[in-house]
Amino acid sequence: MPPRILLIVFGAVAVTILTGCGPSESPRKFEEEPWADLPGNSERLRELDFTPFDEDLATFSVEREALVGTLMTNANVPSIRDAMDKGELNSEELTLWFLKRIRRFDEFFRSYLELNPEALKEAREADRLRAGGARGKPLLGIPISLKDNIETASPMHTTVGAEILLNHAAKSDADLVIRLREAGAVILGKASLSELAGSLTTEPPGSNAISGRGINPYGAELPVAGSSSGSAIAVNARLAFASVGTETSGSVIAPSAMNGLVGMKPSLGRVSGKGIVPLIRFQDTAGPIARCVTDLAILLSAMESTPENLIAGLGDDKLKGVKAGVLRADISADGVTGRKASALERIDEGLKASGAVTVDLDPLGRIELLPVILLGLAMETVPYLRDAGAPVDSLFELKDYNEKNPSRRIPRGQNMLELACGFYEESFLARGMGDEEVRKIYENVAIEAGQSARSILDRLFAESGVELIVSLNNIHSVAYATAGYPAITVPLGLDSEGEPDGVTFIGKSGEDARLLGYAYAFEAATRWRSEPILTD
Repeated sequence: MPPRILLIVFGAVAVTILTGCGPSESPRKFEEEPWADLPGNSERLRELDFTPFDEDLATFSVEREALVGTLMTNANVPSIRDAMDKGELNSEELTLWFLKRIRRFDEFFRSYLELNPEALKEAREADRLRAGGARGKPLLGIPISLKDNIETASPMHTTVGAEILLNHAAKSDADLVIRLREAGAVILGKASLSELAGSLTTEPPGSNAISGRGINPYGAELPVAGSSSGSAIAVNARLAFASVGTETSGSVIAPSAMNGLVGMKPSLGRVSGKGIVPLIRFQDTAGPIARCVTDLAILLSAMESTPENLIAGLGDDKLKGVKAGVLRADISADGVTGRKASALERIDEGLKASGAVTVDLDPLGRIELLPVILLGLAMETVPYLRDAGAPVDSLFELKDYNEKNPSRRIPRGQNMLELACGFYEESFLARGMGDEEVRKIYENVAIEAGQSARSILDRLFAESGVELIVSLNNIHSVAYATAGYPAITVPLGLDSEGEPDGVTFIGKSGEDARLLGYAYAFEAATRWRSEPILTD
């Protein structure tokens, strides 16, 4: 029986590496008027502040803007670094290009909660370093965004999309942000997300009290998924070069697939979790989102606790002769059969073109994650809110706080929080259990869930002899994420209705570099990403 997927909200260098991130499929024009009033979207609680950039945006010439746009057409990080090294553009111009697009489009797409007022200052510092001969920083001058459950020191805030943390500023940057800054990245701002990493409401994914509902650049009627929705929307709409999301179960993979992007959930522990607002600390991890595998590998290398040259393992031939196991029965059983059949045809075509040897795998077993999520909200997230200065000390106090001003604090409701309160009361309070007893239960069930997921995947790898497991979108996120194993999604293009899908590769524990190689080979053989065309 296929696993019960409980939530989708819960993230030698080859010459061909320098070919860029351009799509091969025809672009899809965004049919909606970007400045239309989308029914049901709420007003921002914090407007994006362009004041620090107004003067520079006003003097950013049309000619230079057009030049940057041309350079960005099929750009990847290496090609833009090369252009900067040659003096064809600089980080200040590139950052202004992104800021201008954010000002032009993000009131509709809602991919940002807040801009970094020091973004241009960071870009100019990158230009100063480059002018002084600095070449060793892999992201020098590259503008990226960060999901807003990743801590950043003042002047930016860290809100998790919740009104209760609207004015909360962390004392310091998260470990991974420190590493990204050391690598030379320019932080454009904080990306929107499903509020509280998807544990407040599921109606719909990609919404929060502060910035409203995120919109898919392929079409307003399409899902964005969550919880790293803003990160994926921004990269898809070219409102950031790349972004960092987080995943507890599907939160990087799902929005990446729904936005036609490459997204990766690394092996647990590969990226430091210090400074990430917790949901389930036993499996939370940050993960990169980018337009192509090359950029993703560079971004992940910069984020890692122990940096590794992940570019070195990329190549067109990395899938040749590799035994890949396709979870065909699970994919066919999930959702609309016709759509999934079309996606499976593309998966088979891409694997064949890549030289992989494929076998079909039996369905995965069931992994029960919902109780762990509900307990994590109580034992991990609420204590973070309290320690950040929020006037709540329990699930029930948070629920009551939100209900006192629902139009402002919970414009999309709080069905997940209500479920958590009911579960907590029935399972623990009614039995007279205190917080410490519940905490021990939470830790035990979280550890047991991880052990169960690892056992299922390890047995599948061993018995089938496959080197990677092949899935679709985030259908199997509960399995790989709970196990702490790496997963990466690569675009399959758009289906007949204009909706994107992504093939998802699941690797063995710690084999992130090898998994990136597989993804690169599939991407090189297919080039199925389709670009949305944005007009105003």
